[in-house]
Amino acid sequence: MAVLVREYRSQDAPLVRRCIVELQDFERAIDPRLRPGDSMADAYWEQLQARCAAKNGRVFVGEVDGTMVGFVAVLAREEFVELDDPPGHYAFVTDLVVMPPYRNQGVGRRLLTEAEAFARAAGAHELRIGVLAGNIAARHLYLAAAFVPHLEILTKRL
Repeated sequence: MAVLVREYRSQDAPLVRRCIVELQDFERAIDPRLRPGDSMADAYWEQLQARCAAKNGRVFVGEVDGTMVGFVAVLAREEFVELDDPPGHYAFVTDLVVMPPYRNQGVGRRLLTEAEAFARAAGAHELRIGVLAGNIAARHLYLAAAFVPHLEILTKRL
């Protein structure tokens, strides 16, 4: 299967929205406290676009046979802000989603490779990505792409 990865275009907006809903609902199955995808997708997309504008970000979409099947969003200039952080900035993948029929076929890896290439070209020396601990498939993809665990946040519901 040939995967084409290209920059987002405005006509991709409805399909990106579907991807946001898919990702949110998938993660909601792991953490039921999350809002339903359809209820947050529009505001989330608006916020993501603003973050991209402010942090030298880009959205890339993956296509198979002319059909958009996923997207990745990467911010090239996320500042370290805590006093105990290193100085400078890093790149951050905010979202990576592949629609269910196209998972486990290399689409996510291609999107991640494009995000990394963009971050590197933008001058970033570190790329970070977050993942829910229960998202085993995503964790596997990120570890296979040479990401290593850095910070683990543990939760206890009260």
